[in-house]
Amino acid sequence: MQTNENNTFKKIILSVIFFATIISSLFLAISNFAHFLNPAQWWMIALTGLIFPLLLLFTIAFAIFWIFVNRKKTILPLIAILLSFPNIKTSFAFHPSSKFVETKAVNNIRIVTWNVGLMNYEAPDSATAADNNALIFNSLQELNADVICLQEFFTEVIPNSNLNFIDSITRNLNYPYHYFSYDRSQFNGAFYSGTIIFSKYKIIDTNKVVYPKPFPGSVIEAGLLVNNDTINIITTRLQSFHLETADYQALHSLKEGSTNGIADTKTIVGKLKYGYAQKVAQVNIIKQLITDSRHPVIFTADMNDVPSSYAYANIKNDMTDAWLDKGFGIGRSFRYIAPTLRIDYIFLDNNFNCTQTRRILTTSSDHNGLVADFSMNKTN
Repeated sequence: MQTNENNTFKKIILSVIFFATIISSLFLAISNFAHFLNPAQWWMIALTGLIFPLLLLFTIAFAIFWIFVNRKKTILPLIAILLSFPNIKTSFAFHPSSKFVETKAVNNIRIVTWNVGLMNYEAPDSATAADNNALIFNSLQELNADVICLQEFFTEVIPNSNLNFIDSITRNLNYPYHYFSYDRSQFNGAFYSGTIIFSKYKIIDTNKVVYPKPFPGSVIEAGLLVNNDTINIITTRLQSFHLETADYQALHSLKEGSTNGIADTKTIVGKLKYGYAQKVAQVNIIKQLITDSRHPVIFTADMNDVPSSYAYANIKNDMTDAWLDKGFGIGRSFRYIAPTLRIDYIFLDNNFNCTQTRRILTTSSDHNGLVADFSMNKTN
């Protein structure tokens, strides 16, 4: 009697695991279409792309389990994993021997991209904000990049004021040229936030394209005179999903099985749907700027989207992803929610050769920065 009960219980457990295997494999297979489908219409598929690394991890675990229990049932997860190879290649960098040399090679150009989190404007107190901003400035000073692209940059605009961070970087870090988007004003125009390019090379032309409302952002570009060549730096921050502390707590509750967490996901899904709809228009604007550029292009951004996304595939196109080219691992750049979120990028067109890259690991912003060195392999 006891043996029969044990056998029945075992069958139930194996059935549940196999059902979970089917679901995981199916979602993993579906996630591979997120690259191609407009997320404004196919937002549910876009969501599977957002969690692609987790789906891959679960499916691999199920495949290993069935190898030891019932090899016939490994077929489905193995098929899903094989179909995911293109996504795996965009989500993981495979250069374990790559080491970043702090001293830049002769004739190389160094670029930094970093979402600096409004320069800690929302820090709990001014002392914390000052300490975190000091860490940002120290990192920038140590890297001594030729070009710095900062997203969610926040600064006072009154000359010589303590919180005029444009003045601080221009004077103290020796960046004589800059171009700021001035996307959003605060405190009666005394402060502005947006995206900024700092350069040691002369900026000879600039352009700003404002995104459709209600998103208060833009994409900016600057032509830099490098020796006798001109290169075009394009940088931006794309629509985020506006997930706040309560949303992160809801996701945590969902992981723990809380019914409150399940109810709160309705709000999260709504934000994700809205974010995808806004992002498609922004992606199209960026694609056109890259296509129309008369000079070699370097694109940097906080894209607020992962490598398995429609935004990534359509903006990157045939450009080189610096992290994939010279990095190792997932390259997590957003420090919250999950350890799999690489959403900040440096893309180079075929006029450039990436020589090295690494993340700027930090606690001073909710994003890790990214630095890359590259050389020009032909003139324009």
